[in-house]
Amino acid sequence: MKKPGLTAQKVGLLGSLYFAQGLPFGFFTQALPVLMRRQGYSLRGIGLSSLLAAPWALKFLWAPLVDAHGSPVIGRRRSWIVPLQLLATTALAATSAAPPCRMPLLLAAVLVINLLCATQDIATDGLAVDILSPGEWGLANGLQVAGYRVGMIIGGGALLAALGLLGWRGTCLVMAAALALSTVPILGFHERLTVRCGPPHRHTFIHRPGAWRILALSSGMPPRSGCSS
Repeated sequence: MKKPGLTAQKVGLLGSLYFAQGLPFGFFTQALPVLMRRQGYSLRGIGLSSLLAAPWALKFLWAPLVDAHGSPVIGRRRSWIVPLQLLATTALAATSAAPPCRMPLLLAAVLVINLLCATQDIATDGLAVDILSPGEWGLANGLQVAGYRVGMIIGGGALLAALGLLGWRGTCLVMAAALALSTVPILGFHERLTVRCGPPHRHTFIHRPGAWRILALSSGMPPRSGCSS
């Protein structure tokens, strides 16, 4: 019996979307500390800049909203992914006008881009669940990690190395162009209409048993005790 495998369309679609998440994240993670140091920021200030990635840790708060709503005409997932991709592309293009010497504006732009990409990840994960069969989950998980990591490597490696050649404006515009290209597969994808039966499921992650322990461990905080002394 032939084992199920990912089609070229699914590989291109999911790979491009996960790549789009990793590209700006990899670049700003590597470039921002260097740029802040050049602007005279202290090590403490540079360390606090990691809080700009908070949307990735807190996305579970609005994930139920993204999962529950969507346009049946455009597509439940596409109605989120396409606008978020276009907004992230626009934000990156606009960031080209915020040079490192205007650091507060640049930090705000990075926070917005992280928020857009983290929300796109919610919708992309939902899309993957919708279009994949159980036999494809393992391969798709590898594709997810690979696409994101390739984006991080190119963003934090190749683009960072090209920063001196292209300049700040040129590098940001190249990233914006790469995100625009990664939007092409989802634009040509026709999402199947899914109809939910029964009332919507209103339970979120934080209502699950042990959820606060998981969050505490992931944030490095001591877990809350489930009983009092």
